[in-house]
Order: sequence, then C-alpha cells, then structure tokens
Amino acid sequence: MSASPAAVRRLLPALCLAAALPLAMSACAGPRAAAEMPSSTEQSAAAGQTPVEPTAPARPAPPPPRPSCNAEAAKAGAIGKTADAATVERARAAAGGHTVRVLKPGQAITKEYLDGRVNVRVDENNVVVEIGCG
Repeated sequence: MSASPAAVRRLLPALCLAAALPLAMSACAGPRAAAEMPSSTEQSAAAGQTPVEPTAPARPAPPPPRPSCNAEAAKAGAIGKTADAATVERARAAAGGHTVRVLKPGQAITKEYLDGRVNVRVDENNVVVEIGCG
C-alpha cells in the first residue's frame, strides 16, 4: 500500500515536527552532572575494550628565563674605546645581553624596550660614549 502524494503532503509537516521535537527537547536539557555520566572505565567496558588508567595532566613547561642586561658590568671595558666588532661583542657578553646594537649620533632608532639587548652609543669618531640596556 503506497500513500498518495496528497496524503504525503498533508502528513509531511507532522512528520517534520515529530522528527524535530526530540532535538528541540534535548537543547532545553541542562548538562548532565558528572555523577550521571559514565566513566571512561565504564565506557571502555561497554565497548569491550580494556580500561586504561587515567594519567595526571601534564604540567606546562616553565617559561624560559627572561634575558637580562647589566649595562654597568660592560661600561668599564668599553667606554672610551673604539666600537670595533671585538669591543662591541665584549660589551654584550659583559652585560649578559643576547643582542647588541651600535647607535650612532643622529641615527633613527626604534623605541621598543628589549630586556636582553645592549645599546652601545658612539660619537662621531666611533668611540663608545654610553652603554645601556633596552
């Protein structure tokens, strides 16, 4: 026995409503309490699997140490000397910085502060006049 197209069109809204009703009702339900939910052991047993013991959550890795800069430690060995590559590198190492930049008179510079950066200021003759951090 097959239904006529007119009968199907008449019943279609009722069938759609009947199909959508459980979905709408489940949306109104609140979250299940943890006590009502099956544990992973129960779920594994129901699926015929060997239960696996839960492991402790992994601890996040500690943040890397912040680079630091101690300009005072570099001043004695660099101020008054020509800012050649060796002098600039010695100043960076003495200050404990991870990067270094040489700042010439009138040079445009960025203003962001980087804790591990050593700033070597020189005069017109490329002689170190100041050492700072940032």
